[in-house]
Amino acid sequence: MANLDDDFDADSDVEDGKKKIDRKKILVFLLPALIAIGLVVSFYSVFSKKTGPQSLSYAVVERPAEGENAENKLTILYDIPEINVRIKDAAGTPQDVSFRLNLELTRVEDVQIVEGLMPKIVDAVIAHTIELTPDEISGSNGLYWLKEELLYRINLIVSPVVVSNLNFKAFGIDK
Repeated sequence: MANLDDDFDADSDVEDGKKKIDRKKILVFLLPALIAIGLVVSFYSVFSKKTGPQSLSYAVVERPAEGENAENKLTILYDIPEINVRIKDAAGTPQDVSFRLNLELTRVEDVQIVEGLMPKIVDAVIAHTIELTPDEISGSNGLYWLKEELLYRINLIVSPVVVSNLNFKAFGIDK
């Protein structure tokens, strides 16, 4: 009888050993696979930044109307990405100009048109600014002149949409 008990115990030890080995095998293969999947997902989420129209933003501001029968007016402030341009002074020394703009629109529907034409707008801004010297755009008169010229050029590009104003969010000339 003792012999039977010993055999029975021996079988259970072998089964426990197989279970331990199976669990170890599972951990050896499953753990690296889970780590690899986690790394792939994290790299994808970090390095897959969306660019293009999704990165552009706008704000809608409702202004109270003046008079009894007038409706509330909307102002949409549409942000243009930062623009960096290298210009040269009269002596030929290069200087960097960086600025951020937003456009004032009157209809929310116009945002889609402006988004579609954004490459042309940025190109026109860069093409005009690159021909200037730091003396032409320094000071309040130069900045006002640049603002009016850019507003004129942008309105030509986005026509029939009307850009009512152009605002500088940041402007700097670096040597």
